[in-house]
Amino acid sequence: MTDRPRQALVFGEIADEYDRARPSYPDELFDAVIEHGALQPGDTALEIGAGTGKATRGFSARGLAVHALEPSPGMARVLRATGVEVEETTVEAWEPPDAAFRLAFAAQAWHWVHDPKRYEKVAHALAPGGTLALFWNKGRDLPEPLRTDNDAAYDEHAPALTSAVGKWELDRTLDEIAAVDAFGAPTKRVFTWYQTYTTREWLELLGTHSDHRMLPEAQRVRLHAAVGHALNKHGGRVDVTYDAMLYLATRI
Repeated sequence: MTDRPRQALVFGEIADEYDRARPSYPDELFDAVIEHGALQPGDTALEIGAGTGKATRGFSARGLAVHALEPSPGMARVLRATGVEVEETTVEAWEPPDAAFRLAFAAQAWHWVHDPKRYEKVAHALAPGGTLALFWNKGRDLPEPLRTDNDAAYDEHAPALTSAVGKWELDRTLDEIAAVDAFGAPTKRVFTWYQTYTTREWLELLGTHSDHRMLPEAQRVRLHAAVGHALNKHGGRVDVTYDAMLYLATRI
């Protein structure tokens, strides 16, 4: 059985690598959130599972005052160094203030929150008219023939390791929000963008994925060597198409 509590915090073991390797999000996504909430510089924002600030920076750059929740001390350390106010806690342990924020957002993190009242907690912290924004980068399948060789590397060295991101059923977020009386009807927007990685950059990115971090080290080394061989066979680079999936709702 997967050790989910440890897996949720394993990123803190490689916080600096995470900050360096993980992708951010397209400017259009941040602008869409600002427009939806009619947000202005100085407005307060709550970030849930902020990590090292890959999304935090996008809203801070637009003048919002971000208060971040991040349970991992390692990740919080990197984030604090950027000047962001960080509270080291989980949503489950957090006591939400009343109507304190104009925006609450989670980037690549909401699926780690398991409090059955998670939406209600966030709604309590949002002022009426405030915005809830939940978003994820979802990478598309790798292009062929690289995909076949990459899959073969996983089949040989980590057959139990499946692409959890590829199987995410993110649209259930719409149903979850719609079931909460405190929010109006949710909407979804998708922003497609592209990034190219060298073999070294791709392997560093894989090293920040929680399912890879949970592998025994020797197995992880063998897997990454095989993946690196596959990439080098196809030119030493991989072109990735990301869909940034954004789910928005307004606090009633």
